[in-house]
Amino acid sequence: MTEKKDKSKVSLEKQQNTPHDALFKKVMENPIAAKEFLDEYLPTNFKSIIDLSTIKLEKESFVEKSLAKQLSDVVFSVKTKNNEQAFVYTLIEAQVNPDYWMALRLWKYMLLLCERHTKKKEKLPLICPLVFYHGTKKYDAPLNLWNLFMYPQEAKNLMTNNYPLVDVQDMKDDEINYDKHLSMILYMMKHVHQRDKLKLIEDIFKNCHKAILIDQTQEYIYTKLMIWYTDSKIAEEQKQELEQLITNNLSKQDSENVMRTIAQAYIEEGETRGEARGEARGEARGVERTAINMLKKKADIKFIAAVTGLSKDEILKLKNKTQVTESDDHWNEKLL
Repeated sequence: MTEKKDKSKVSLEKQQNTPHDALFKKVMENPIAAKEFLDEYLPTNFKSIIDLSTIKLEKESFVEKSLAKQLSDVVFSVKTKNNEQAFVYTLIEAQVNPDYWMALRLWKYMLLLCERHTKKKEKLPLICPLVFYHGTKKYDAPLNLWNLFMYPQEAKNLMTNNYPLVDVQDMKDDEINYDKHLSMILYMMKHVHQRDKLKLIEDIFKNCHKAILIDQTQEYIYTKLMIWYTDSKIAEEQKQELEQLITNNLSKQDSENVMRTIAQAYIEEGETRGEARGEARGEARGVERTAINMLKKKADIKFIAAVTGLSKDEILKLKNKTQVTESDDHWNEKLL
């Protein structure tokens, strides 16, 4: 019984609110009434730029369906005096209480309107926001986006000034501060498009040795990522050269630790394929699949043993048992 009453109450409120909203929308759909209203309430500077005689009602709406009972919108296009397009975005608030987040919603809807014009690299049109409120409570919501932030002026500066740009392609090698940990990733991203990836890793070890010492204290976070990326880009016959580069520049223990990162890609690859077939995989199965994937890639047996923890005999038995081929499906079937 209570549920029926609640539904009836919602339905009644909708009937009471909708006519008010619909009335103003009908007024704004009339070109004479719309022109008169906008001429009265648009900012003077904006009116000096546009030609109100060219006003045209657009059919689109940007209000979310979930807010359709509280808000509706009317979009007008208008020509500037230079015959360029501009818009007036009118948001109508139908609820009794003002919406505290109105300024944020306005920005969201206006940006969606701007998005229509991003297919070509052209200047965006001017958009003038306008809120029409006819609730019963005094309107006390913030009138601009910045007053919604904890630090209004700082938010305005950050979001309206030029954004900070880190353009590594415009950065010279000698402008990189090689004393800092960050130099490794900056150098990597600056030269990431060069074809010889092994030469790139070699240059990083040479130029960023101070950063690598710092990276060591951070469990080689950058080194592991760079090796993982490089391993995915080089040919199979180059993988041993990569392993040698790591061994030459890191301690034995550290090089083995870093090389295990290479195996992670094989582990994830094997797990993904197993999940696709609905396989329940345990830790031992994952290690075996890792070894198989590495055998497919013609990785050195000593390296596979160091990465997986399997003995050389176990790897040889696995190789003979599964008869490694180039077919991924063949490999997976052999382990089922």
